[in-house]
Amino acid sequence: MYVARIADLRPGQAGLLDEHEAWRLARLQPGQDRDRFLLAAALLRAAAGLQAGIAPAAVAVDRSCDECGKPHGRPRLPGSGLAAAISHSGDLAAVALTAAGPVGVDVEAISAGPDHALLDLVCTAAERAFVSTGSDFFSYWTRKEAVLKATGQGLRLPMTELTVAPPGRPAALVTFGGGQPPPCQLADLTVGAGYAAAAAVLTDLPVTFSTLDGGPMLRRL
Repeated sequence: MYVARIADLRPGQAGLLDEHEAWRLARLQPGQDRDRFLLAAALLRAAAGLQAGIAPAAVAVDRSCDECGKPHGRPRLPGSGLAAAISHSGDLAAVALTAAGPVGVDVEAISAGPDHALLDLVCTAAERAFVSTGSDFFSYWTRKEAVLKATGQGLRLPMTELTVAPPGRPAALVTFGGGQPPPCQLADLTVGAGYAAAAAVLTDLPVTFSTLDGGPMLRRL
């Protein structure tokens, strides 16, 4: 996984976006939402270009939605052999790339413990017993969100329909949709103080997870 921060943005990076991404960027109000979208899009191309040995501008990205076909779905990298996932929160963006299988990644800025309504949306009754801090809650959140992105379910499957190992234990998918989970390699990742992050790959083969600083290559664009 590659990570970068808003401080790594440079004016020329907007030129990497395709017409659909440029249209989405233009509709966002100036501020962190706009900056995070640009940061993630630029980081995706820089990281994929590095993996493929081509210039970031030559990386093709397909964001067609699985349901409606419009360009707002999860990113694909046609012809690369790589699965991709992106996430952003606070001043940070993350991009996961792998040839091992469908991938999902989630990063979240850690805040104070959630209110009961939000906790009930994310954690099952059994899982709630393990939540005593904001870090505990966001450990559950990022692990589950990473799995949902990898499966392509996104927000269509409630987070309470899957269970993961509790905070403080090795990340693992325990149940999915009320039954046996698909083969899944799941890991927590360290991305910086004040953030929780996790990545999931749908495979039964061993996967090595690592976090790389994408800032230097972005600043060269």
